Amino acid sequence: MARNISVDIFTKQQDEPVVQNISEVQHISPENLANDLSKTSKETNDLVNVIDIKNITQIFNKGEKNEYKLFEDFNLSINDIPETGQLVSIMGASGCGKSRLVRAICGLDTVQSGDIHVYGKSLKEYKHNIPMVFQTYSNYEWMTVLENVMLPMKLQGIEKKKAKEIALELLSIVGLSEHADKYPHKLSGGQQQRVSIARSLACNSQIMVFDEATGALDIKMKREVQNVILKIFYDSPVDPTILNITHSIEEAAYISNHVIILQPNPCKVYKEIRIHYDGEETRKRGEWIFETQQYADYVREITQAMDAVCR
Repeated sequence: MARNISVDIFTKQQDEPVVQNISEVQHISPENLANDLSKTSKETNDLVNVIDIKNITQIFNKGEKNEYKLFEDFNLSINDIPETGQLVSIMGASGCGKSRLVRAICGLDTVQSGDIHVYGKSLKEYKHNIPMVFQTYSNYEWMTVLENVMLPMKLQGIEKKKAKEIALELLSIVGLSEHADKYPHKLSGGQQQRVSIARSLACNSQIMVFDEATGALDIKMKREVQNVILKIFYDSPVDPTILNITHSIEEAAYISNHVIILQPNPCKVYKEIRIHYDGEETRKRGEWIFETQQYADYVREITQAMDAVCR
């Protein structure tokens, strides 16, 4: 499952310093992580889905006049795509269960019934943390930027000197090296989200979740964070699965290769859209796509689907 190429997280421009590669800063070997996560598929000779959601149900005020069926026997599978990974945007009307769904995948919420499997294992059996970046800044204000990024490694028992070395490398990846000793309140909104992303990378997970991580940012900061997400996706030494909850149609068309649109009460998959731009075979997704007709077409298709589920 590990990719057979290794690319710098930022493209080096003339006179710019070389920026470290993600594969050089992982405190667990990317190959070992990928091999560990693929054990089940090797044992069964089948490709195991990254995430399998089977028959989950969550009904509020059941049997009452104001009963609300958030989920009722809801099913969804996120496939594994070896050597590539997936960047999946999940969209839908407010209250359709997007955030509850990914929180359940991360183990932060429960559902009344049903099963969630990650790489063929139940959430109890799956031993890797799945980090989430929230819309509201989730940094610890009494810790410096560096200490925030070191925290997951501290909890894992990583030796302090090694954790600091890795954290500094991760801050370099998200472009915050010069802010390591600052406290979060001294940073812009986009910078604070990049701290959260660096801390998520420190969890060393093949799966990352963004819950409207750019929702509170202005357009400049939003694009800043979107580009960091894309760089992580393309340059990870393992094929990552990134789940991105968003209300932004433009964001979904820009960074996703798979868009899932949900309809509410109870939650159902209304439409799935696969996104691929001509030219991606030879260059990475970037702001060049905004000039393409394909981008306009994808925005139109997503808009039509969102109009249908938000009536």
